[in-house]
Amino acid sequence: MSYDYTKKLKVEGQQHSNACWAASISWWTAAMSLHYKRTTYTQTDLLADFSSISFLGTAGAGGVPEESLKKIAASAKVRMDIQAVSPTKLKTDYNFGTPCVIVFKYPAAGGTHMNVIFDQQDQTVMCMEPFYPLVALPDGSRKGTYVRRPLSFFGNSDKVMIGCLPLKDSTNGTAE
Repeated sequence: MSYDYTKKLKVEGQQHSNACWAASISWWTAAMSLHYKRTTYTQTDLLADFSSISFLGTAGAGGVPEESLKKIAASAKVRMDIQAVSPTKLKTDYNFGTPCVIVFKYPAAGGTHMNVIFDQQDQTVMCMEPFYPLVALPDGSRKGTYVRRPLSFFGNSDKVMIGCLPLKDSTNGTAE
């Protein structure tokens, strides 16, 4: 078994109906700060800093299109490599021991969604799921949860996006 992030980090529920990207990236930066010279980027700060490139919803937070996600990933405080892959490659070309962001189609969330996946065991991964419970709290937020899912869960589209630590950061553990 790999490092148990579920015991080191609390789940990050999304603050608004379309803020899964901010919750996931915030949790991912916190996970990376455990092993690398990184700082946590809070969900509130992500929503504020990137509000101009997100689809703003009525609650002041919204989803992000693919080009905006790439800009967020390339920002100085996030520094994440993003790549589009076929869902079939998740089972053959990757080993998700270290947390990676995954963008995929999720009908229960109303379309495109984001999780952080890690602790791969055979064909399953642990997920930091910010869209939990399905029914939001009165203020529109959700608490989030950890859930183990099969890799096939992410196969509802022709491509998924994977966001991970840049190789140069992972080889020396001191990127800053």
